[in-house]
Amino acid sequence: MVNVGKRSGRPRAGEERLSRQAILTAALRIVDDEGIDGLTMRRLAATLQVNPMSLYHHLPNKAAVLAGLAELVFAGLELPDPGDAVPWDEQLKAAARAYRDGLRAHPNLALQVLSDTSAVSDVVVVTMEPFYRALDRAGLTPRQIFEAANTLVDFIHGFTLGETSVQGETFELAPDLLSRVSNLPEGRAPMLTRIVNELGEDGLAYDFDSGFEAGLNILVAGLARQAD
Repeated sequence: MVNVGKRSGRPRAGEERLSRQAILTAALRIVDDEGIDGLTMRRLAATLQVNPMSLYHHLPNKAAVLAGLAELVFAGLELPDPGDAVPWDEQLKAAARAYRDGLRAHPNLALQVLSDTSAVSDVVVVTMEPFYRALDRAGLTPRQIFEAANTLVDFIHGFTLGETSVQGETFELAPDLLSRVSNLPEGRAPMLTRIVNELGEDGLAYDFDSGFEAGLNILVAGLARQAD
């Protein structure tokens, strides 16, 4: 008698629809909801309701899944070339904002991406194109372009790590800073004391969007002077 119930190698229900894209989409949901530690191949298989071994036909291990997730995050960051219709500095700022938005859209993944960039090196190379393009239009030399692009990306990485660790749109710095300054010995930091007291609690409120724009403007202004 022939057993026709389940043939060797035949996919389970639902597995015939399994694809790399479907796996990565499910993995991204897990990472967004539970963090990197919540993502395992077994957990991913359970979410997709498939045999864990079927995942390995598409992605060989968790590292490959994480690299694939980075591709999803960075995929939309390569901005189209606006040509000379947009000034180079505005092109550069747009690239920086898009890069930051891509990272903070998935903060749990951003921390992993920024701590293990070797896993996403191919993707990052492509997303750097808008930075290089804008800096070239500024008239910088190849060495200046290379250093400026790296500096900008380092700024974005550091800023993103800071804001994702806080997990809020603002950072309440004022009360602590005011009390610390008021407790300093007289004459210890006169300029800091004067500035902090003049700004007051409202002036010291820190908004991440405003802080990012301020830092970006400072960097781009410095690059503009270098290009002159």
